[in-house]
Amino acid sequence: MVGFIDSGVGGLNVMLECYKNLSEDFVFLCDNKNSPYGNRTKNKLLKITKQNIDYLIKHYKVSVIVLACNTLSYTIFKEIKEMYNVKIIPMQLNEKKINNLSKEVLFFATKNTIKNNNLIKNKLKENGYKCLYIKDLAKKIDNNLFYLENIENTLKKHLKNKKYKNINSVVLACTHFVTIKNQIKNCFKNNITLYDNISEVVETIKENVSEKNSKSFHIVLTDYNYAKYVELKAYAYKNLR
Repeated sequence: MVGFIDSGVGGLNVMLECYKNLSEDFVFLCDNKNSPYGNRTKNKLLKITKQNIDYLIKHYKVSVIVLACNTLSYTIFKEIKEMYNVKIIPMQLNEKKINNLSKEVLFFATKNTIKNNNLIKNKLKENGYKCLYIKDLAKKIDNNLFYLENIENTLKKHLKNKKYKNINSVVLACTHFVTIKNQIKNCFKNNITLYDNISEVVETIKENVSEKNSKSFHIVLTDYNYAKYVELKAYAYKNLR
């Protein structure tokens, strides 16, 4: 079984793409108790992630765990991977693919990812690369899964800034932002290219599991809320159609 950890729907996006492409059993641990991750300290992220990995190993006997969150991947992956014998896979941006994008590139990420991702920090020193952080955006996405027009209004307040007018490629450096691809596109007059790193994670998982004849997925919340569980399930089935 493959486990996925995130504070909200971003990790579910990653699991669903894996479910579409692989025959395996999956479990997504939605850490809504500690959401959002974007502004958490490194020590706090280490502590809660260790608890969540221990839970998945004990209750689901996972052999592979995906840190389905760029914040976790760029803040604590090096430390957490040394603590376990199971394979732990981070979300990592592909520098080669980013180099192939137009030079007018926007990195769209959380504060922790911008702070800890050396690739982003190095690219921001080059002309044509910009970054955007919107406070509590991941939380807003989690709270508006079926009302994403609310998110579009928030996006437009930021993306209509003239400094982004020439952007034609956006790097989604947060798995939550995959949820709002259409809303992001609607904020630009020109056609833009969106890049996320989920496809690379699918390939990495494929290299680390033996595919089965059947597959399933489960959703677990750290702070159980029936309405939230139903909402995540509905979102999952909607995006698997």
